[in-house]
Amino acid sequence: MEFRIVKLKFIAPLLLSKGSADYTFIDETLHSDTIKNALFACALHLFGNHQINESFFSRFTLSSAFPFYDQDFFLPKPFIRLNLTINNTSDSYKTAKKKKKLMWLERSIFESECNGRIVNVEDENFSASGKLLSRRSLRGRNVYRFEEQQRVKVNYTADSEPFFTMQMHFEPNAGLYVLVRTDDEFFNTILKPAFRLLGDSGVGSYRNVGNGHFLPEFPEEKLTLHLPQNGNAMVCLSWYCPLREELSESMLRAASYQLIKRGGYLSSVEDEQYMSWRKKSIYMFQEGSVFPADNNLIGKLADVTPDGLPHKVYRDGQALFIPINITSHV
Repeated sequence: MEFRIVKLKFIAPLLLSKGSADYTFIDETLHSDTIKNALFACALHLFGNHQINESFFSRFTLSSAFPFYDQDFFLPKPFIRLNLTINNTSDSYKTAKKKKKLMWLERSIFESECNGRIVNVEDENFSASGKLLSRRSLRGRNVYRFEEQQRVKVNYTADSEPFFTMQMHFEPNAGLYVLVRTDDEFFNTILKPAFRLLGDSGVGSYRNVGNGHFLPEFPEEKLTLHLPQNGNAMVCLSWYCPLREELSESMLRAASYQLIKRGGYLSSVEDEQYMSWRKKSIYMFQEGSVFPADNNLIGKLADVTPDGLPHKVYRDGQALFIPINITSHV
């Protein structure tokens, strides 16, 4: 399968909050629904509502943003039992801990897992954090790291309160990238300008102090994933919000997944009085979730408009799936 890719080369720290007001819980993934909503706001600003409307979300499918380092592109570890052998390691407990800590697999390792092939690696193929696995040596490298920053919550009726955030920093040759499937015209005329404006505007929290700004790159060469033609399952590379008819008890029993509650405050609104309003919360399937292949899963655009808001707010759960062959789930 071939995908267009957009590389996000960050020129400032990135802060991804899981929705807590004090930023106690920090995320490590820039998720597909967040990116799509931000691109919609940018496209609306550039082209106006006479050209950009609700149909924007169905014109393309988009993965969440995954790490890259030089020419290595990483993908999320699927919720399957990995066919992974760590050479010169006889300690099964140590091996199990390493597999559990993994978050990202380099493309060729991901392809091998999707095709049900055994992968042999060395300790040095793991990043220093243990979260990334590559064919090359990553010993001592993290690709991205977190640094603590102190900030102050100003309270006009009491003493100000200090708190700490964990900002994500990328190595010089590293960043995030997304997989995109759409037609050439929409990609070139709408998505490219929207990505450029989004880079100037920033993503994540504390954009007003310069966080989350990036330079988008649009490589001419597409990224090819060598996947099984007739896989017995599908792995999701984005957030997935199913249509009611897509769910069944038998499908969920055969699946391996993580359900996450998605909420958060409104952003990119024209009237600042709505900035403190919270979207309606919904549950979505996380990247890496695995479902049986005999289901035609598409997902839906969920209406999460707060009661009383004069315009619609959506969360996109139309997912990007790829085929996979598995022998057992996690």
